[in-house]
Amino acid sequence: MIKRSLLSASLVLLSLPFAKAETTIPVQARLFIGTTNASPSNVNDTLSSQSLQKINGVTQAGLEITYPLLSHLDVGVRYTKRFATNEESPSNPSTDYYSKLDQDSVLLVARVPVIKNDFFRLDGFAGFGGSNTTLTIKTATQDGELTRKATDGWLATPYTAAGASMAFGFKHFFLVFEGGVESNKVDGFKQSGTVPSGISTLDLSGGYFTIGLMFDGVPGTIGK
Repeated sequence: MIKRSLLSASLVLLSLPFAKAETTIPVQARLFIGTTNASPSNVNDTLSSQSLQKINGVTQAGLEITYPLLSHLDVGVRYTKRFATNEESPSNPSTDYYSKLDQDSVLLVARVPVIKNDFFRLDGFAGFGGSNTTLTIKTATQDGELTRKATDGWLATPYTAAGASMAFGFKHFFLVFEGGVESNKVDGFKQSGTVPSGISTLDLSGGYFTIGLMFDGVPGTIGK
């Protein structure tokens, strides 16, 4: 299992070069929303057998904050919420049957700026972290949850991502586009209620694309 203290560890790492005195450094913050091209075949087979729509993409939204650790290396933390709701197929207004995916992820991120000027930014990145996941299924014969969560602030399953982003704007404010690949496989579910026994894994890996706002050079303080 993976600790939520990834967040604390990253902040400690970022503060080391400035630990002796209070220092103001330029922070980069990103707000984003997008989709992951995930289609877990084993889960979709089960959903189809229960007359529910398949998972053919997962929405993600989140926040990332990074600091310049070196002249060509920014490091920081990303939080991502992933979610997907699938209704009956065909739709039936007289019933309330659905499946709902909910996942929280924390990622330690390292970014390498390639181009950085007042109007355009380009970088590559990679990151490692973890996730907590819940899959809820409600049908005529099934009503329960599959959960993979760790206790006491831990993260249950590993999650990695890598890709590149480009941004257009002026000085501190940019519209940013990011694409990459994610490895995000969940297993070891805990079952509650009546849920399909055939779901032992949930593979949310795939390519993704996000669009968002980037605030670059926001003053941040680290140190005493």
